[in-house]
Order: sequence, then C-alpha cells, then structure tokens
Amino acid sequence: MILSSRRMHVVAFGVAMALIRIRTIKSSFVFRRAGGVISRGGKSSNHRPIITPLLPRQVPQQMSSSSSSPPPPPPPFVAGGRGHTQQQSRGSTSPLGGGHGDDVSDYERLVRKLYMTNLFNPVKLGLENMDKLHDILGRPMDDPRVSVVHVAGSNGKGSVALKTANALRRYGGKIRVGLFVSPHISSFRERIQIDGIPISEEQVVIHLREIFDICESNDIPATFFEVTTALAFRIFDAENVNAVVLETGLGGRLDATNVIRRPALSIITSIGLEHTHILGNTIELIALEKGGIMKAGCPALLGNNLPFEVLRKCGEDKGVSRLYTCDDVLGPAVVGSSKSTSPSSLLGDYDVENSRIATAAIGVLQQSRRLRMIDESELTSEEIAMAVQIRPPCRFEELDVPVTIADVAAGEADEGSHQVTRVVSVILDVAHNPQAMEYLIAKLRANYPNTHKLRMVVGMSADKDLRYCTNILLDLVGRCPDQIHLVEASHPRAASISSILEANPQLADCHYCTNTRDDDVNLDGRDSSSVSKQVRSALQIAAANDEIVIVCGSVFIMADAREELGIVEPRDSAVIADVAGAGFRSSQENFLDGDTKKG
Repeated sequence: MILSSRRMHVVAFGVAMALIRIRTIKSSFVFRRAGGVISRGGKSSNHRPIITPLLPRQVPQQMSSSSSSPPPPPPPFVAGGRGHTQQQSRGSTSPLGGGHGDDVSDYERLVRKLYMTNLFNPVKLGLENMDKLHDILGRPMDDPRVSVVHVAGSNGKGSVALKTANALRRYGGKIRVGLFVSPHISSFRERIQIDGIPISEEQVVIHLREIFDICESNDIPATFFEVTTALAFRIFDAENVNAVVLETGLGGRLDATNVIRRPALSIITSIGLEHTHILGNTIELIALEKGGIMKAGCPALLGNNLPFEVLRKCGEDKGVSRLYTCDDVLGPAVVGSSKSTSPSSLLGDYDVENSRIATAAIGVLQQSRRLRMIDESELTSEEIAMAVQIRPPCRFEELDVPVTIADVAAGEADEGSHQVTRVVSVILDVAHNPQAMEYLIAKLRANYPNTHKLRMVVGMSADKDLRYCTNILLDLVGRCPDQIHLVEASHPRAASISSILEANPQLADCHYCTNTRDDDVNLDGRDSSSVSKQVRSALQIAAANDEIVIVCGSVFIMADAREELGIVEPRDSAVIADVAGAGFRSSQENFLDGDTKKG
C-alpha cells in the first residue's frame, strides 16, 4: 500500500527510526579460519600495519569540498525556466526531515530522508512518477537547448558515461556538461556532477527540499532513485547545463531516466544476465529492456558484447534514425592491437571497449545538429583519445601502498625493534556480476600470470550468483581458499558471510572477520569495519609474502577499503550511512511487477 498521508508517514517513520537505532553492543573482532585465529609464528597478526599510500598509479577524480562557498541566493522557481530555483524555508518541519538534533546538518537530514523513502513507497518499475515530476519541473531534459546522451548496459555503462562526459568537456567554455551516474562510492554527491565536479552540499539542500515539496504537495510516491533522478534534472536545469550524460539505474525501458523524449544519442554498452527476476531470465529479454531507451527519430549506438540482431530489430521497431556500431563510426579495429574489440581482446581489457564506445559516441555527436547548435567546432582524434582514458574509481584502479611489518628474518623476540616497509600493489574493482567478474579475472590472468601471488578481499551483493562468482575466484587462485578474505559491508544489499559460505562450502577455509561475543563466532553480525579489518590483514600477509591484493565484488565495500588504504576523499557521515539502503529488503519483497517482458 502506498502511504500518502502525512500522519501515516510520521507513525511509520517513528517505527523505522526505532528499528534503525537498535545497536548491538560492540565486541572484539577476531580473524578466523576453520583452523582458528590467523597467526604467524605463533602470534596474532591482527595489529594494524602502518600504511602510508604512495601516489596512486591512477589518481581518483577529486570531489569539490563541501565547505566551498555556497551559491548566491536563487530567484523563485519557475517551471521550465532555466537557471531558476525555488526558495525554501531552512526550517522545514517535514516529518521525515527533522528530529535528529541540532548537530545534524540540513544536508545530512535531507539525505537521510531520501534514503528512507523506499520504506514508505514500494519500488515499482514504471514511468508514472517520473513523468509527473518531469512535467512539474517543466521537462528540462526535453529542452531543445539540451543535448542528452542516454547510456544503458549490463556492464560498462558508468565508465562509458564518464568517458563521454569527459570528452564533451574538452569543447571548452561553450558546453557545460552534466553527468548522472550510480551508485556512488563515498558520497551521495558523486552521483550528480557538472563539468567533472560533484555538486555541493548546498545544492543538494536547496533542490532536494524542493523535490520533496513537489512530491508531497502533488501526492507523488516517488522512490529513492526517482527522487534522485529528478534532483539531477532540476540541478542541471538550474545550472544551465546544455549537454547531459545519463546512466540508467536498472534496465532501460521502465527506468526513471527514460522519461526523456528526444535524446541526442542512446548508447547500449553490453548485455549480460543480471537482475533476472526483474528484467527477464534470458539475454534476449534483457536486451529488449535495455533497448527500451532507443527513441523514434534519434540515433543509437551499440557496443560489442550484445545480441546485435535483437537490438537491431528493437531499434527498427522504435524507428531510430540510425543504428550505429563502433565499427560504423571508427572503422574495424585491428585484432591484436590496443584498439581491438574482438571478444578475446575484450576479455583481456574491457576498458578498451568502453573507450571505443565513448569515442564512437563523440563521433556520432559531432555529426549531430543538436550538438552543433552549441559548438560548431570539432575535437581532434588526439583530444578524444586523451579524454576517454579516464576511468571511474574502483574500475581496475591500481595503487601502490607501503606497509610496515615486523621483520621476521630479524627474529620476533624483539619484534618492535625490527620493522621493514614493503610496497604492496593493490587493485580495486567493483566487478559486481558474473560477466564483470569474468572480465576482471581475464585481465588479472593476462597481467599477473603468477596467480598464486594474488590475495583477494571479496564482498558481494546478496542478489548476485554467489556460487558462480566465488567459483571463478577459487579457480583463479588454484582452488586455494587461504588466498581469499571474505567481507561484508553494512549495506542491506550486501551478502552476509554466512550466505556466501552456504553458497560455496569450499570457502570454509578462507579468511573472514566477524563480530564475536564470548568467543562465539556470529556469522550474521554485520559491521562495516569487517572490511577494514580484512583489508588490513590482507595487506600484512601480502607484504610478508610479496603478493598483490585485489579488492573486488561489490561497490558497497569500496568506501571502507579506500579509507583503510589511506585514500582521502569526501565521505558522507555515519549519520547518513546509518540509513543508507533503508527499506531495500522490504521494497524487494513487495516489488510490484511491471510489464517487464516486452520490449
């Protein structure tokens, strides 16, 4: 049942917050395997190593500081009026927005409210809510002065969106480029960027309050992703952005981003088996859902790893102006070269395919009348090639991390006096589904043939094929579970360690970190610091044995891992993290099936 009454919201919110604030007494953490506490030379090795990160081989994109000066006071909101915002009372008394004390900022209060949205509004595939929101906002993404690039796909869509936006920024001052991606790693603000810079906390406060007021006054039961999408549209409009790159959230046809009517270009990067309970259980059905972003009279671009004939027919039925492949735009890639997009080369480096798709996208856009209305100049091939080299964080992100450990060779009798520093290579990759995991493993095999020197820190999402993905990892390390460290994030979508072990009993001898009380292991205990503990443990063992550490499996473990590795970047506070993902399980259980089996 959709709760629209303000009184019902208050009651439900009180119950939800009471549940969220229940905390178990924190207890000691123990590193355990089937054989007991992990140790070296008879001593526990769970002390924190001294970690001082070197300059990463790939520097993560920097976020703007939340303490930057706020934007000037905006004029009143006018629907469809670019550059206008709605002034809101700073003292909003929304039942979901307050009650957390004076030490909670407006940003934290509003983002908490956003995360709680799915507790009250059932998640349902469909465009009804977003169409209403977009209409009230004046349909800014359908403004002919705005060129929208819409990106869908099972894998690579976030990377292609980032690369395309980065290339568009090379046009200079004439084009302001908005980017909407998900999920984020450390801060909600990463999802919405303008000219490569995440939006400020002040922008979130001004416009998120506005979106909430619109939903409440018009009785629109918008979900987390719908509100976030509307927020992006509103901010892009207020900031006079004239080129927007949108990444879909789930699927395409019924995704909240698909309310746009005339994109400058629709891109489908790849198709794999994912979210089969929602999108369909075959590649063909999933392809039809992704293909739903193609529009009549608008061009579309297809990546390499997908069922071309299914999507060609889908595009033909929808009346696309032209359906491009990368080869159509760039010419055939030379097999074996760095630009090859043959299946064998793609398994070796999926980033090659993502860069090629983004390069082809710029080629199509440079022929587009809508883009020429903004800037008649064209980028050189060298400028485009440089721009598409960018990668999102945690997509085969390579770091060099110095770790100080005890010098065993010097003897452990006086351990504190004998220490050495070793540089450990660390690779971060979200690899969130079987296809992405296979790509990661293929790249690791190609780059690091000596796979017994790989140490894996693995956390996964509960809705993935846990047995299949963990078997891939076991094959990589020669069926040696001692080289795998299992972790679980605090997010509700994270798979528990017990569920991973149940899915694949061969992992019983791996490393894992759990909450314990009175020395009893509780595999269902959930604490984000288990990620930090296992990253720390893996670094110690890797430093002692000249190994490479791979952190992979889920975006939900990356913020803790990056913090433990010493990467300094803006991160949302625990006030927000406490409710991140709230309502996910209930919204999944009560998922209202849309018509997801048709193209």
